[in-house]
Amino acid sequence: MIMKPATKKQRRENLRGCRAQALRLLPLLEQIRQRANQIYLARGWAAGRELDDWLQAEREIKAAGIHQ
Repeated sequence: MIMKPATKKQRRENLRGCRAQALRLLPLLEQIRQRANQIYLARGWAAGRELDDWLQAEREIKAAGIHQ
């Protein structure tokens, strides 16, 4: 099946949808960032585990259901 290219109006609507979704994610990302920083500080500021800290914070925030 060959799809026609999106019209200018469709592209504009898609972009609006993407922006709206990004704006909804900002509070969640900020909560994760803050929690990851708390984890980092609790570990004594030891570098090298930034991804682990982020993933742990993400799990905790989502499991607690405290994200907006």
